[in-house]
Amino acid sequence: MKRRDASRYARWSALLAFALAGTTGGIYLDRLWVAHREKQNAPAPLPQNEEKQFTTLHFKKVEGDRTIFDLEASKSTDLRGQDISVLEDVKIKVYGKNGDRNDVIHTESCRYAKTDGSIQCDGKVQFELESAEDAARAAANAGRRPNLIHIDTTGVTFERATGRAQTVEPVKFSFPNGSGDGVGAVYQSEAGQVRLIRDVHIQIQPESGSTAKKGAALPAQVEMSGSSMEIDKAGRTVELFGPATAVSSGEQVTAGEFTLLLDREFHAQALVAAPGSPNQQPEVRNHGPKGDSTLRAEKLTAHLSPQGWTSRIVAEGRVEGTSPSGNLQAETGEMEMWPGMNQAKLLTLHGNVHVNARDRKTATTRSLTSNALELTFAGGKAGAVNRVEHAETLERGAMEWLDAAAVRSRLAADKLALDFSAQGKPQRLNATGRVESEREMPGRPTQTANSATGVAQLSGTGDWSEITLRGNVRLEEAERNAEAQQAVFARAAQTTVLTGQAMVRDAGSETHAPEITFFQSSGEIEAEGPVRSTDFRSKSSSFEMSPAPANLSADHMRANSKTGRAVYTGHARLWQGASVLEAETIELLRPSRILNATGNVRAVFPQAPEPGAGPQSAPVWHISSRLLTYWDAENRAHLEKDVFVESADQKMRAPQLELFFTRTGADKQGSGGTSQISRAVGTGGVVVEQGERRGTAERGLYTAAEEKFVLTGGTPTLFDPVEGTTTGRELTFYRADDTIVVDSGNGLRTLTKHRVQR
Repeated sequence: MKRRDASRYARWSALLAFALAGTTGGIYLDRLWVAHREKQNAPAPLPQNEEKQFTTLHFKKVEGDRTIFDLEASKSTDLRGQDISVLEDVKIKVYGKNGDRNDVIHTESCRYAKTDGSIQCDGKVQFELESAEDAARAAANAGRRPNLIHIDTTGVTFERATGRAQTVEPVKFSFPNGSGDGVGAVYQSEAGQVRLIRDVHIQIQPESGSTAKKGAALPAQVEMSGSSMEIDKAGRTVELFGPATAVSSGEQVTAGEFTLLLDREFHAQALVAAPGSPNQQPEVRNHGPKGDSTLRAEKLTAHLSPQGWTSRIVAEGRVEGTSPSGNLQAETGEMEMWPGMNQAKLLTLHGNVHVNARDRKTATTRSLTSNALELTFAGGKAGAVNRVEHAETLERGAMEWLDAAAVRSRLAADKLALDFSAQGKPQRLNATGRVESEREMPGRPTQTANSATGVAQLSGTGDWSEITLRGNVRLEEAERNAEAQQAVFARAAQTTVLTGQAMVRDAGSETHAPEITFFQSSGEIEAEGPVRSTDFRSKSSSFEMSPAPANLSADHMRANSKTGRAVYTGHARLWQGASVLEAETIELLRPSRILNATGNVRAVFPQAPEPGAGPQSAPVWHISSRLLTYWDAENRAHLEKDVFVESADQKMRAPQLELFFTRTGADKQGSGGTSQISRAVGTGGVVVEQGERRGTAERGLYTAAEEKFVLTGGTPTLFDPVEGTTTGRELTFYRADDTIVVDSGNGLRTLTKHRVQR
């Protein structure tokens, strides 16, 4: 909710309370009961002939030792042949059944029916309604302004027996800070009850003697209307029956009825707006430059201080607030006001609370839901702006955002606390206890996370810019999940950064690192070392040398879930079973099952075991180069630049080397099983060493099954310290029995047999 919306709701309710509170000065003075029955029963027009005159007439109604009313006329004239007297300069003082009234009814001329004691006044009649207490205070302080209601009307009938006065004519009334009118009135002197029959209108002006704090503006004139109004002095209530309306400065309050509750001293205590018999739900409407704002509830109650200020406002039943920028809903709401300011101080909403807002520029919507919400407002000082400065849920709550691109984000916790800037803009959301976050992007799986605490940094439009989760963070997205001590979600960069024992796992792999970053737009993952990954998917791995999981470590890793490419840099190392590969950079291309290693490449590969020997006796080859490419689908590796291969008693150097592997225990598709070197082909100038024997050629071929070397190309040469130097078009020598076969171009011949010392 924006601060101006919350302030507007508070101002509406305060205005409503102030409007009807202004009538209270006349309420407890008003005992005017008017109806048309006595007029209908009134005598015919006065005849011209008079029978006799009396200088004065005085009578009163007394019950026990208490005078209810006292009637006095300065002149009384009896009419010949009629039981009627004409009274002039008539004044009726009403004290009420409890003696708490000091009302005065005055007119120039009336007719008095002696048979029933009724008095009919056809001309102008004036009422001055005042309480006995106010009259005593006015008498003790001559400079004090009287606190009374002045009424002007005509055609009043006063019943001596009941003390009731009534009229069906238009009525005008005024009180210290306002005026009004209606049609027809009934005044009951004994009960102290007043009712305006129909078409009631009231205009209220702020009192000139108001003690408002400096900087707190009073409402402008308030226009009120209703079908009728009734005052029950004994019950200390005033009711304006509806449809009832109060309007001021572009703000309007409507309800089925308004009820004003008074204290023992007849000061306004509370104002209640309810549906009443018209069943019209109370509504406060504001007409602003950006559109209408409304507040509705089944019942609105404004509690008033003795000084007339609104101290508390309570809304009950289906509370709904709407504005051009959003809306709110709750079952009940209560607002505490700053003393003497008619400004909101604390707003508490209970029961299925929903607060929704929308930013017109970005089309971003946001909503806050909880079963209880509390908002704190700044203000209460001269010149201070009434704005929201803090909001928090009193029970578990959730904040949700939806942007124009249909990206939905949600943050829920046992407690949400929202802080606002000095300009009233939401800027920080703190989440505590069982924190859950959720993000949905079109075309992508939902991302969820949970943690112990969380903080969301908000932009000027109220949307989140960064969310930080802390404490046992766990994330899930489709088949991928992650763990860390902290996760930071950056909206603009579309990144998620995990730190503190970070781990990410999918259906077939797992990576650990101090820091792991997800780039949502590109699908890339970046980890800062030391990084360690384990690939359990042997059939879809880029490197499958044995059924065991493939493990990788490096200083840095960058992978892409969309392309299946992963690059490990900085002391990169891969090991699987007996096979080990080290390099400055290791690149895995999962879809094509290709591995690339560059920079200081070192590898250990298993060699085919000797015939009849078990796999555990198989020798291994140690290989180094500057570049290595491995095609898992072809069981082939290619090495370039300073290639060096070494086994227990054999060495090979070449600019380029091709390694061919065979799989033992593989399935029909060639996957699975253990890979071993079956053949090696060096080109570009090969040097082979076996013990003290050394051979050179343009090309060299090693076959593991026969343990033989074949040198071809250029001038194949074999040097042996015992046998000397041998050349030929092709030289073949066998490790097992040291047989050398020379192809000179004129046929094959066995040159020598010699056991190489090991």
